[in-house]
Amino acid sequence: MATSSIVNTLGAGSGIDVKSLAQSLVDAEKTPKKERIEANITKSEARITGYSAVKYALSELKTAFGKLNDASDFSSIKTSNTQPSAFGVTAGSTADTGSYSIEVLQTALAQRTASNSFGDRSTPLNGGAAFSLDLSVGGQSKGAINVTTATPAGMVSAINGAKLGVTAQLINTSNGYNVVISGETGAAQNFSLTSNNGTGTAVSGISFTTPLQTATDARFKVNGLEVSRSSNAITDVIDGVTLDLYNNTTGAARLDLNRDTAGIKDNIKGLVTAYNDFEATLKILGDRASEVEEFGGALAGESLLQTVRSQVRNLVTNNSTTPGTTIRAARDVGLSIDRYGKLTLDETKLDTALQNNFGEVSTMFSAGTNNQSIYSPAPAGLAGSAINSIEKMLLSTGIIDTQSKSATTQIAKYKEDLSVLEDRMEKLMTRYMNQFSVMESIVGNSNSMREGLKGTFEGMMKAYD
Repeated sequence: MATSSIVNTLGAGSGIDVKSLAQSLVDAEKTPKKERIEANITKSEARITGYSAVKYALSELKTAFGKLNDASDFSSIKTSNTQPSAFGVTAGSTADTGSYSIEVLQTALAQRTASNSFGDRSTPLNGGAAFSLDLSVGGQSKGAINVTTATPAGMVSAINGAKLGVTAQLINTSNGYNVVISGETGAAQNFSLTSNNGTGTAVSGISFTTPLQTATDARFKVNGLEVSRSSNAITDVIDGVTLDLYNNTTGAARLDLNRDTAGIKDNIKGLVTAYNDFEATLKILGDRASEVEEFGGALAGESLLQTVRSQVRNLVTNNSTTPGTTIRAARDVGLSIDRYGKLTLDETKLDTALQNNFGEVSTMFSAGTNNQSIYSPAPAGLAGSAINSIEKMLLSTGIIDTQSKSATTQIAKYKEDLSVLEDRMEKLMTRYMNQFSVMESIVGNSNSMREGLKGTFEGMMKAYD
């Protein structure tokens, strides 16, 4: 038996290290179990890293789809203006190509009127008593402005605080202070402002009768047709185009609106790159032979990879929720998945689609909307639908986080198993030490008896001699 062998060894009087012997026996039982548990922890941690890699790849793909999600992403009109100092041009997503003759005859102006001069900003008005100012805009009363602090500064504060369509400024002219009142642009925004001491009588020493600028409408010609507007920001004359009038032109200016699709093509190429990076990430995660550190092969054999891959592939290959007559899906603009799972782009086909069916391309991707919520029931187009689907996969309640949380829970359980193993091995070590101590005592007693008998026999031999 093993115990007899140990006793015999101890009995040899060799002074064996009992603690080391006990530790070796404990390690022989503990090490393979501990290594197995730690291997499970390492594997689970790698899985969590793998899930994070999937989420990152999906986030990058979502970002790529986000650059094709809004109609404004297809605002590809490039403007050319021969007199940019006279007017500015902004082309929106609904603008179309074309050339225009623009002649600015007059910009819209706001009425500006000054008060009489006051000695100081805090000069008492109306004997220091509160009063009101009656405002009329375009011949219609806008109500009374109550001035409770009866000074020029108090009057300015009351006018601006009333927010009735006019603003006031206190100007120091070196000859005193004047209150300058400004209205809104457009001839219909002409105004009058009169003081009222509460009895219908004007306040002595307060008048707004010095004209500085007359309110006028903007007048300009588009392709020879004269147009007038009350504002210098013109949004309703050329579809999708905003004109900002600054000054009169010298004769007629030429405005050209040309299609610029370079940015759109770059965004679609970015989608191809993001998709292929996503596919490469999934292949690395699923390859047991991968030598990529940290997460290579971390999700090998897991059905999650195929589930996510299938869902993402459908985002690209399915028809758009807002198809056109000619452009119904990504394949109609040159996007396709080859037999190796890579997304490819036929640039010639894309150029043709952008040239001949630009509106349908925009609608197919974006549904012709901007900033649509993921909770909106309206069709979101191919890119919008893709973003919504990816958002759901990335939610804390989505399939990826659910698996990650499960792995985290499993790690905690493995760590509990390690703690239990450590406790059990400590108890086993104590038991071995107790047993070996008893054996050591027995061996020690045997050695003492042997020495005693040896002395007795030696004494007896001497007696016979």
